Amino acid sequence: MRIALLGDIALYGKYSISNSEVYSYFRDVATKLKEFDYVVGNLETPLCTSCKAQGYKSAFIKAAEENVKLLKYLNVGITNLANNHIFDYGINGYQSTKKVLEENGIKYFGIENKQLKIEKDDTKVVFSGYCCYSTNGLGYFDPKTQIGVNILDCLKVEKTLIESYKEGYLNIISFHIGQEHVNYPNYDHVEMARFFSQCAPYVFYGHHPHVIQGIEEVNNSILAYSLGNFCFDDVYTNKSKEPLVKQSEENKKSLILSLEIRDNKVIKYDAIPLYADKGKLQVGTHTSILQDLKYYSKFLSVDKKQYIIERTKIINKYINARKKKRDLVWYIKRLNLNSVGMIVNAKYNKKKYRKYITEYLKINSKLM
Repeated sequence: MRIALLGDIALYGKYSISNSEVYSYFRDVATKLKEFDYVVGNLETPLCTSCKAQGYKSAFIKAAEENVKLLKYLNVGITNLANNHIFDYGINGYQSTKKVLEENGIKYFGIENKQLKIEKDDTKVVFSGYCCYSTNGLGYFDPKTQIGVNILDCLKVEKTLIESYKEGYLNIISFHIGQEHVNYPNYDHVEMARFFSQCAPYVFYGHHPHVIQGIEEVNNSILAYSLGNFCFDDVYTNKSKEPLVKQSEENKKSLILSLEIRDNKVIKYDAIPLYADKGKLQVGTHTSILQDLKYYSKFLSVDKKQYIIERTKIINKYINARKKKRDLVWYIKRLNLNSVGMIVNAKYNKKKYRKYITEYLKINSKLM
């Protein structure tokens, strides 16, 4: 069984079917992806047209329903929906996305406590997806309605991982997690990923940072912390003509994580570089991306204290660069109810993060 894992997919702007050149842009990668039995992507854009944005956020993204044709063109037959954008357009956008995927034969997981189990020849694989509170998402799972995005609750992930392994499945777990635009994962996420590998061998399939992060092998597990953007355009808001997030050089680099699986074990894996060039998504040409990956992967093995110090420097540099772009007008435009709601949500999410991740790591720190 051959599986391709893709990073963040957002089918809007120049990556929308409304762009007459989008098929030619994706032609080479579409050809490459046809080599795989299953192609899995993290779908960030709700598929809806008339739905309205809901919730407190700095920016909302969506794609028209017809963009499902691009998923099929790319051979993406499975999507993770456990991310911080799938509820940008509320319950209507969420339900529309499910409906469009189902009508087009595209399977999904990561919501409503759903897993996706696949059996082919001698191999059994199960996909699970979780969205971390660190991403400040919307629409986290509600036990009363049984609707929403699966929450990254470490204890629950551990139990699911062990149960699926006992049933004879190889776990591929999709994590929407971490800090955007930083090439080094949160160290507590590294510790978490490594601890899960002590419970059962699995594949950590990471996304959300929109840049590539390192890959490491631990206890027969493959931990790929972030595959970067498969396709993601500049992000705009109604507050400025300038983009809120303009795609940088690092945002243009990504990976296909290629897995060859036999007898419920990964017997071979490979990172295939992608580069978002102006006229075409380049496949396998920018080998310098693999050198970057090698560096980020090696950094994962440094001393914990040193790792945290160096990573903090990088984050502070990124934050300070963004602050320099903000003037008095920028702040005045954000003196509104939405900004207050974002602050309240961020504090709530931080509290939940401590409950579901920080406390878990404290309890299990002696086993790491």
